[in-house]
Amino acid sequence: MSYNELINIKYHLYHIFIIITAIVIIITIYILNIKIYSAYNTKGFIKNSKLVLNIPIENSEVIIKGEYLVIEDKKYNYEIENISEILLSNNINYQEVILNLKNDFKENSIIETTIYYDKEKVATKIKKIISGG
Repeated sequence: MSYNELINIKYHLYHIFIIITAIVIIITIYILNIKIYSAYNTKGFIKNSKLVLNIPIENSEVIIKGEYLVIEDKKYNYEIENISEILLSNNINYQEVILNLKNDFKENSIIETTIYYDKEKVATKIKKIISGG
């Protein structure tokens, strides 16, 4: 091809539109099939080398369904040692949950934790948000 032929190539806009649309559809399908966790943030404290969390009753299934928790950007697997009876504080019903962790935290230190639970596809989560469930 000569220089003049390259300059005079007709540019078809619909080809680029089709390519961009295909790329957007592929990326959307990929994102909707990614599995993500729901997260619950709370604070707890260390007592006798165990993590103690006060979980409101509305969120009590979070700790049972939880797969792991994150403290200071480190993942920890945990075992539930004890879940207390329903307690009342400031008109909020909660349960005290004691977790066994392999940690080196100081006694009585307050720790911010994130519990990850309920792994689902993004599409399923969006469907739940839209339907209100």
